[in-house]
Amino acid sequence: MSEPTRRLAVLGDGEPATAMRTAATAAGARLVDPRESDAIVAVGATALRDAARTVASGGAPPVPILPVGDGRHAVDAALAADRLDAVVAGLDGSEGAIGGFERVGHPVLAVEGAGDGRRRLAAADVAFVTATPARISEYGLAFPDGESVSVRADGAAVATPLGSDGYAAAAGGPVVSPGSGLSVVPVSPFTTRPDTWVVTDGVRVTVERDQEPVALVVDGTRRGTVEPHRPVRVETATTVDLLSPTAEIG
Repeated sequence: MSEPTRRLAVLGDGEPATAMRTAATAAGARLVDPRESDAIVAVGATALRDAARTVASGGAPPVPILPVGDGRHAVDAALAADRLDAVVAGLDGSEGAIGGFERVGHPVLAVEGAGDGRRRLAAADVAFVTATPARISEYGLAFPDGESVSVRADGAAVATPLGSDGYAAAAGGPVVSPGSGLSVVPVSPFTTRPDTWVVTDGVRVTVERDQEPVALVVDGTRRGTVEPHRPVRVETATTVDLLSPTAEIG
């Protein structure tokens, strides 16, 4: 009796994604939608964020995600294609390493209380920014340990390890590794000595001034305007497993 065919979803556009689909088929995998998959190959940063949110929301099973590209947590496309047959062969439902890749848990954020009643997920970052560029508002940040601060700034950002080397880092925030927390940073603060923070679970952000409208931006997409004086909770909703090369193949 033949071995059951492994089901692989490949997300992304362009030639790199096409090459990964070809490699997956050559490895004996059946290409399927993420909701039917045993694993997801995400080619490029946008596809990776989409895959993480899909798994976190229950739109796909809790399967591992192989990130492919040139990002900090991504696997080089040539290495991914070369090892894809081993990954497919290793999809036996176990919790251990797969084809020379280890599972690394990455947090996905939930955003609640923005005023529209919707719960949104972010794989990389959540930002609060004044709708008009270079205009200052005031933000209250309340942390799980009871500390609260108020900052005058163009905005504030909360980033996961996956997104901490992007917008948050450009604003002066720390780059964090999986398991070390979330990066919280004011954007263009009205001070010469700005603070940044690393928190374990999340933060509540309140727009404390109503002179300037403040936009909510989730994974780079604007998702409406934040109501002043209403706390918005940004916290870890769950974790998803990304595949990272072990020392033997990395």
